[in-house]
Amino acid sequence: MATLCATQLLLTSIDVYCLITSLSTLRGSTMASIVPLSISSVRVSQTPEKNNLPAGHHPFQTPLSLENVSVELPQLLQKLSPAKKMKSKFGMKTGSINTTNREQHDPIADLLGRVVLTEKEWKDYALFDSSKKYTRNLISTDNATYTLLLLCWNPGMESPIHDHPCDGCWMKVCQGYVQECRYVAKKKNSNKATNERKKEEETMNDDQLWCYSDNTYCEGQLAYITDSMGYHKVGNPNATVPAVTLHLYCPPFDQCRIWLDPDNASKPSKSRVCYHSVFGSKV
Repeated sequence: MATLCATQLLLTSIDVYCLITSLSTLRGSTMASIVPLSISSVRVSQTPEKNNLPAGHHPFQTPLSLENVSVELPQLLQKLSPAKKMKSKFGMKTGSINTTNREQHDPIADLLGRVVLTEKEWKDYALFDSSKKYTRNLISTDNATYTLLLLCWNPGMESPIHDHPCDGCWMKVCQGYVQECRYVAKKKNSNKATNERKKEEETMNDDQLWCYSDNTYCEGQLAYITDSMGYHKVGNPNATVPAVTLHLYCPPFDQCRIWLDPDNASKPSKSRVCYHSVFGSKV
């Protein structure tokens, strides 16, 4: 334990939280009784939520490899109606998904919760490029119902704010941790604004995207977003360590809107989807 404590001194508050979250979920671990450390010193609106999944393993079902997912996912999507694919009621505030909570039953999240990716397996698809903020690496697709990607994030880099012209995006952290900021247009929610937000809106123009959620997800955690929840940007807040995330889009899309300036919500740019590697081979 003395060695662990000495190591923690070299980590950020979020690093320590993620470490203890992972240790506390191990079966029979004596760390289970430890209360997660406060990360109030970190500028996030909410501490990461535990999903009780040890490094992505679902406690009630058989673990899946990427090869298994490529077989089971299309079968599952064919069974689900479009209404069931839309999971706007899940994670409305934070976007996090707890796959052990039966009241939040999301069959697609359940499937992703069973995915166990060893570093050796995801490295077959990982491509890091120091000249780019992050890379998008195609793992699997049927070009009709889904696209499964591995995103590799360089330290301190993030995506632009963007939308999802599909049923939504499911994201799972494979390595490190990522920060997600969510946005809505001021005019869309003015009637439901809290007193705190109304004060903040007084300083905003009428064409501004407002950041209503700022959360950090650790290794093994799942998140979901669709346009009914707003738009988001994702990034790696760690200044030295890369991050890796698994993303599922249903169905595939070839372009999306991005906002380079949140003060001009009505003037997004269009961005075409690109891949930096396909099925493990660099493009």
